[in-house]
Amino acid sequence: MRLFRRLAHSGLATLFALALPLAQAQAQDCVLFSGMKHCSVGGAKLVVDGKELLAQLPDASGKDGVSVDTEQAKGWSAAVAHEPSGEARESTVKTVVSGGKVVGTSIVTDTSEGQEFSASFVDADGKPTTYSAMVFLGGKLVASVSGLPSGSVGAKSIAGFGRPACTTLNYRACMKLCGGGSIECNYCKIPCRHAVDSNPWVLGNGQYPHLDFSYQSPFGPFSVGDTIKAMPEIVMGDLLVLVSDVPSAGDAQDIDQVLVQSTAKAVSLSGETVSR
Repeated sequence: MRLFRRLAHSGLATLFALALPLAQAQAQDCVLFSGMKHCSVGGAKLVVDGKELLAQLPDASGKDGVSVDTEQAKGWSAAVAHEPSGEARESTVKTVVSGGKVVGTSIVTDTSEGQEFSASFVDADGKPTTYSAMVFLGGKLVASVSGLPSGSVGAKSIAGFGRPACTTLNYRACMKLCGGGSIECNYCKIPCRHAVDSNPWVLGNGQYPHLDFSYQSPFGPFSVGDTIKAMPEIVMGDLLVLVSDVPSAGDAQDIDQVLVQSTAKAVSLSGETVSR
């Protein structure tokens, strides 16, 4: 059974235990891209194609991908696209390593109905903690829910409403699915951005660094919180943030590595940036 199907039942604990050893035991397939060292995870093969880094993945296990050496950054972001494997559900996972430990993980699962977003975080003692899902539109908070269990689905974006703003697919796969002209399918040239930050969110008791994952979704409508309800509340947004409800492990977290793994045939990074 594939890794991400197991995660649906066991949460992200398995991935927390798995991701760091994979990063440490990776092969010597490393390249310099966007001024940072990128190394293969598992059996991935890395190819730099102009302004894009492509990680070609040998199978749909979800164990393969790329590790980005962010060198104690405060934030990392990139446009992320994938080549579909043909499965009904395609999952991409980002894992954050700080001080040699996994401190946060988030999974995005693409389905025919849209996307599902989940996350896991740990506190200063390494124990799982809850998190919040927040939807923004034009920089304004339009919906939020706190106290989500680590590993749970915190939000969903819903397909089928208007023209997408960006794509999670590579250009060829997106154009094939779009089936329109250059104007209608212009979004196929705009891969959606993913980001990780250690920000001083004002949550709970005072101002401390809280690790968060943020996502630009192709679709405008989101539901947050209890997404398995028969009639979930739907809001329009252009950005989703999943943030830990407690301060990041330690007094202040630097992001040393970001691992991107996927069940797809390939995953690409472009427009990659870090903040310090």
